[in-house]
Amino acid sequence: MNTPLNPRQKQVLTAIVDHYVVKAEPVSSKVLSAHPRLAASSATIRNTMAELEDMGFVEQPHTSAGRKPTDRGYRTYVNDLMQVETVTAEEARAIEAGIAEAHDEQEMMSHTARVLGNLTRQLGVAVSPAVEQSLFKNLSLVPLDQNRVMIVLSISETLFRTTLVDSGIDTSIYRLESIARRINERMQGKPVSFLNDLLKDPQESSTSEEEKKAFSFLDRSISKLFKAQSQPEVQISGTKNIFSRADFEKMEDLEAILDLLDSKMALVHFLRQRNEKEGVHVTIGEEHQEGHKLRSVSIVTSAFKLGGGQGIVGVIGPKRMPYSRLISIVDHTAKALSSKDHGTEPART
Repeated sequence: MNTPLNPRQKQVLTAIVDHYVVKAEPVSSKVLSAHPRLAASSATIRNTMAELEDMGFVEQPHTSAGRKPTDRGYRTYVNDLMQVETVTAEEARAIEAGIAEAHDEQEMMSHTARVLGNLTRQLGVAVSPAVEQSLFKNLSLVPLDQNRVMIVLSISETLFRTTLVDSGIDTSIYRLESIARRINERMQGKPVSFLNDLLKDPQESSTSEEEKKAFSFLDRSISKLFKAQSQPEVQISGTKNIFSRADFEKMEDLEAILDLLDSKMALVHFLRQRNEKEGVHVTIGEEHQEGHKLRSVSIVTSAFKLGGGQGIVGVIGPKRMPYSRLISIVDHTAKALSSKDHGTEPART
């Protein structure tokens, strides 16, 4: 059974976390006694710190050192004690400008990761929505030369997939436009994943042998397009922000982050698992399923909607991060991306 913290314990724990995040060093009772909000003697604060240590909220690296927060202390701070900051006008402009400047989805994710890395001085990450989760908007079939066709699958104004294939069939403009029109009429507003079902069973949309051949060709081509995009795009920026930190005292801590970044598929799966629900998610140290590997890492992420699909944005960094500021930046970024899909301005948080 967890005993709730009393008001003084909450004040002291908040002061310890705030100090450690800024100074990167354990704090003593003498230093905290000068804190204007605590208004208590060094002896009183020392006793409170001992209580917090017994309860598992802080720890003392060695006998002569002050205290620093544990994972449990950080979690209590994030959930119950801190006040989430409001993004500044400058931060909001940087986020929205990075998104607005992008011409397509890949650029948008790249700009977003870069802005997050620059603003937070952490590792910025942005994961594109999975194609199959998105809503179908339009399919274009563009004839080229020697029976080659470019397939353009549009999901939103900035979200699309393309592939170039050798059709082996009559690729006249008239025939391709006719087939594309039938597909667009039947797929409008449906999930992109329904496209494979339609192509496998075109029903009345295919009345001739030539059209059946065309649908069969498209079925194979779309399947290849999905397969080629089965590893969702993930953009990463600000690696130097992490590896220049003294927070990662042991080589295995850095190796764990490198292993995660080395496999983009694993990173995407890892991030998607954490964002099944709406809102900003914070995972701290040992809370990770791979806690023994990522014990020195915190991750702040939020999902966003684009083209009907769900993507992920966030930051990865040491547990000693300014959570109150980072949460607001990640939240605003996710809302700015979602508002891009609806043509609205993100709300100032």
